[in-house]
Amino acid sequence: MNRLFSSFRLRLVTVILLLLLATQGATFFLVASAAENNARAQIEDEIEGATRIFEQLAGERVQELELAVRLLNSDYAFSSTFAKLREHDDPVARATLRSALQNYSLRIVTASFLRLISLDGELMADTLPPHMAGDLVLDEKLLQAADDSPDLKVTTVERIRDTLHLIVIQPLLMPEPSAWIAVGFPLDDARAAELGELSDFEVGFIHKGQVVGSTEALKRADSISYGLSRNAGKRGDLLTVVIGGKRYLGKKAQLSADYGKNTEVVMLRSLERELAPFQRLQRTLLVLNVLALGVSGLGAILLGSSVTRPVMELAMGVERIEQGDFRARVAVKSRDELGRLASAFNKMVLGLQERDKVRDLLGKVVSPQIAHELVGSRVEVEGELREATILFTDLRGFTAFSETQSPQALLQQLNAYFTEVTGAVEAAGGVVDKYIGDALMAIFGAPATLRDHADRAVAAALAILQAEEKLNRKRAAQGLLPLRTGIGISSGVMVAGNIGSSSRYNYTVIGNDVNLASRLESLTKETRFKARIICSDATREALQHSWPLRDLGESEIRGKEFRTRIWAVDYDSASPMKNTQHEAGLHAYSKKGQAV
Repeated sequence: MNRLFSSFRLRLVTVILLLLLATQGATFFLVASAAENNARAQIEDEIEGATRIFEQLAGERVQELELAVRLLNSDYAFSSTFAKLREHDDPVARATLRSALQNYSLRIVTASFLRLISLDGELMADTLPPHMAGDLVLDEKLLQAADDSPDLKVTTVERIRDTLHLIVIQPLLMPEPSAWIAVGFPLDDARAAELGELSDFEVGFIHKGQVVGSTEALKRADSISYGLSRNAGKRGDLLTVVIGGKRYLGKKAQLSADYGKNTEVVMLRSLERELAPFQRLQRTLLVLNVLALGVSGLGAILLGSSVTRPVMELAMGVERIEQGDFRARVAVKSRDELGRLASAFNKMVLGLQERDKVRDLLGKVVSPQIAHELVGSRVEVEGELREATILFTDLRGFTAFSETQSPQALLQQLNAYFTEVTGAVEAAGGVVDKYIGDALMAIFGAPATLRDHADRAVAAALAILQAEEKLNRKRAAQGLLPLRTGIGISSGVMVAGNIGSSSRYNYTVIGNDVNLASRLESLTKETRFKARIICSDATREALQHSWPLRDLGESEIRGKEFRTRIWAVDYDSASPMKNTQHEAGLHAYSKKGQAV
């Protein structure tokens, strides 16, 4: 996975596409949520209107039933027959009364039955068949409610087998209330279908928790009773019913004409049908979004390439610089941030190239170590205290020798000598500070810190004399006189830094120990010491390894108030020690110097 996303271009394309997908997904979710909320609000508003339509239809049916009762009250023949039946309860009068009710029931198109009940609650006549008459029981509480009402009327909903009936109960007036007349109106599937056509809803009648009459869709909802028993009557709380795998939203409304309040009307509408226009728009948007995603992906790839290509060129340029090739350049192809970066890179390479040239020039004027420190700005301009060792060399009798040589020959021989001496110093990790005629000053421990600076200086001194021997053999073959070097070494704490004018300066060290090294080099001229290398007692104490030292005792040093103890580092070309102890040290420090 890490390798898969190791490419910046791939990560850029992935991030852009993921952001686009997240934006599209959030947009789809918000739009779908808004569309569904809008559909819910629209369904809820239309349910309110449909409920009013149903209440209006129910009121019209009640008025028709009341009109039928009033007509029945004004029928003289019916009143006479009822009076005879009340005086003489004989089968003929009862059959005549029942026949009269049936005739009225046929005349009232909306009536499903007529029933005549005495004031005592006794059934006197009924248009219902005998096998259904027993399914309708109008209890005394209902009749009492009609008797207690101001207009002597009550409406209720009762179930006769599998059909609900809206029933109106009014008195038979002769002219005083003499009996009760109950007129029924069916609330069946046909009435639900009629209301559904008018309101464009799926309609059902629920009596005591059971669907008794409904449109076709509601008949397929097995859990309709449970689903419609919650949150009824609250605005904003729509019922959700699943019918045939599709969601329907709706509400229940209490039937106001129901005295017992046992009947509800439920109205549902398909959410899928309500959302159909939006879903068509959504499919169109989905196609457009897929196209937009493809175009965006292509654009992201092109954008990624436009970014990564110059970055790759910059990376390749950096790799070339890392390998030391300062000719690397990148093309500036734009004026944006990448173009500015490319321009800055080219300027940086030019600066590095100039610095490299300066370092090469400095390396020819001063030592490579000092040049490196100067270019790297790691040299303290104002100076610092350093514990170091100073080495001074000087050719014996060089002044008289130079008078016998031409200037060209003199410089040639002197440069050949300094080449060998400088190589020995640098091989041991030292820095050639300056050339003073035929003399040389070297520093060990500055500017680069060396913990074994004294050992390195001694190793360099022995290496100088060894290199001198090889050079003298070449000079002898050319008929030239041999060279002889004196070396002084001193160690201690001294001030190191840049000394000179504001326009030109030289990195060097100053202090008593620097002067002491020069004085010790002068002592090598005295034959009483028989020494070509003399070091101070501080140098001897700073040595970490064993070297062939010889105690020269205390000696007066020019510029010193007290006598100073000095030591000779013995070097004898004929001595077997040369091939054992100090030659092994020379080899070791030669390798150390190369690594410094």
